[in-house]
Amino acid sequence: MRRTFPHLRWPLLLAASLWVISGGNAAAKPRVQTARIEINAQGYQPANVKLRRGVPALLTFVRTTDATCVREIVLSDFSVRRELPLNEPVLISFTPRKKGSFTFACGMNMMRGELIVR
Repeated sequence: MRRTFPHLRWPLLLAASLWVISGGNAAAKPRVQTARIEINAQGYQPANVKLRRGVPALLTFVRTTDATCVREIVLSDFSVRRELPLNEPVLISFTPRKKGSFTFACGMNMMRGELIVR
C-alpha cells in the first residue's frame, strides 16, 4: 500500500517552481564578498572597492613593496588597524552595515583608498 502526503505536495511544487524560475540557483546572493588589494609603489591597487551593504566582506591586503609608507592598514569606520608584513596576505573581515563612502588608509593617513558601500 502506497502512502501519500497531500499536505506536502503543494510546498514541494512551489519550491521546485521557484528553483526553475530562478535558473536553478535558489541562493543567488553571495554569502561573502571578497576583494584583494595590493600595496605597491603606485599605492593601493585597486584604490576603490565596491561592496554591498549587509553582506559580509573579506578583504585581503598584500604589501609588495617597502617603497611606500604603508606598513599598516586602518579602516577607522570599522574599528580596524592591522600591521601589513611584506609579501604576506592580511585578511580583514567585517560586515558593512551602512551605505556610503569609507576611507582606508596607511597608519600615517597619507595614502588612502575608498570602500564604496551600496
